[in-house]
Amino acid sequence: MQARRALPYQRGVAIITALLVVMLAATIATYLLSQQSRALTRTARATERAQVTLYAEPTLNWARAALFASQNNSVYVALTQPWAQPIAAQPLVSPDGGAAVLASGLIHDEAGKFNLNNLVKVDKTASVDDIEIFKRLLKNLKLNPDLSDAVVDWIDADNEPRTNGAEDGYYMSLAAPYRTANQPLVQWQELGRVRGFDAATIRRLAPYISALPTGTKININTASTEVITALFPDLSGADVADLMRKRATTPFQNIDGVTEKKPSLQKALSTFNQVADVTSSYFSVSIAITGEAAATHQTALLDCTESKKGSWPRIIWVQAQ
Repeated sequence: MQARRALPYQRGVAIITALLVVMLAATIATYLLSQQSRALTRTARATERAQVTLYAEPTLNWARAALFASQNNSVYVALTQPWAQPIAAQPLVSPDGGAAVLASGLIHDEAGKFNLNNLVKVDKTASVDDIEIFKRLLKNLKLNPDLSDAVVDWIDADNEPRTNGAEDGYYMSLAAPYRTANQPLVQWQELGRVRGFDAATIRRLAPYISALPTGTKININTASTEVITALFPDLSGADVADLMRKRATTPFQNIDGVTEKKPSLQKALSTFNQVADVTSSYFSVSIAITGEAAATHQTALLDCTESKKGSWPRIIWVQAQ
């Protein structure tokens, strides 16, 4: 009698066990399918990222071609020229008929900014005139002018700190110690390692500075109001506004064209050609390639020194962002 009574109970246990097994199997299957789906998604995204990156090089070559044409056919560089017009979301279709991606790009004249490497001359000594220009730029941007000393110390060859600067003694005392570079900056982003330059300061300063391989003059046709004012502190606000207004419609084709028929400018710019120019050799290119599920952003620095001799702009560096 006990065996007969236990039989329904055992059947119930068996059914519950079977249901648990089915549920467990379903859970495992769902998990495996989910993992497989994620793996496929990751693979698809990695593939698209790789494909998107392939479009960066031809987009950069578009910029090189535009700059070559500009440098090869003109004696000046200005914002009215074709190179300064951005590529805005141009569709690119792969040869195999894959999904289209969008390419955009923008070229900046780096000679329209203050070249930080001008702070130290070729002989590794400080350039007093350029330091004063940089101090005025910092002041124009509501930043501490004393920051210039730290940049000079970072670039110059000696280990003697300037009044408001810092050399190895300071940097080696940090929690994560390192030494001063004692060489020109490769990129302005290196300021993040220089004493006094926090993220907010660098963001404020970034649009107005460059770090170029050689000493450069500032291009009056592309420089901002802040840079021009720092370059020539004796110019009145009206003079600067007049200069900016003229170049917007008729870019200056030579240095003399900037000062002619303007006595106040002739007086203020008596040493104009020593620090300013109307042409440029260095340009940065910002590229964005966007697909359905992936994107890449790159910045490159180009040297156009040899463009007038028939050579395409040379790529100095390319950085993924």
